[in-house]
Amino acid sequence: MIAEPLSAAARLCGKCGMCCNGVLFHSVVLQPGDSARTLSALGLRIKHKKGSSFFLQPCAAYRDSRCAIYDQRPQRCRLFNCRQLLRVAAGEITEASALEKIHEARARAEHVNTLIARVAETNPNRALAQRCANALTAPERTPAHDELDAAMQELETLLERDFRVS
Repeated sequence: MIAEPLSAAARLCGKCGMCCNGVLFHSVVLQPGDSARTLSALGLRIKHKKGSSFFLQPCAAYRDSRCAIYDQRPQRCRLFNCRQLLRVAAGEITEASALEKIHEARARAEHVNTLIARVAETNPNRALAQRCANALTAPERTPAHDELDAAMQELETLLERDFRVS
């Protein structure tokens, strides 16, 4: 039996992972039909607040650049398609163009991570924006803080324009 080639979405998602690793989002809200108990048993740490159930990013099931619970992932994860995937599917851009944008965003995120490490010690199990905000709360502002702030703003602009979907 010959294995089917991966779809463009599978190839791009495998190179990206920003919807799982805490770069794009800080949390994922569970939807009707999602079982908090099942997801907890699969290793997700479900939190409850104001009648809503959610888990924080980076996702505990995102390991080795893939989802360890792919077949049982929450509805939001099943339904999410970033702007790059939507544009490739619509024929607006090529897969190669989307991959370039993914590489750019990941490089910017890594740069922000490097700057965070220079400014403050933060919890690596928190979303990138939260870690950046925590690093920027130092009482004394240095040029490194300003560089981090600018880099995060540039990354957020890119993510909003090219990845997040309203």
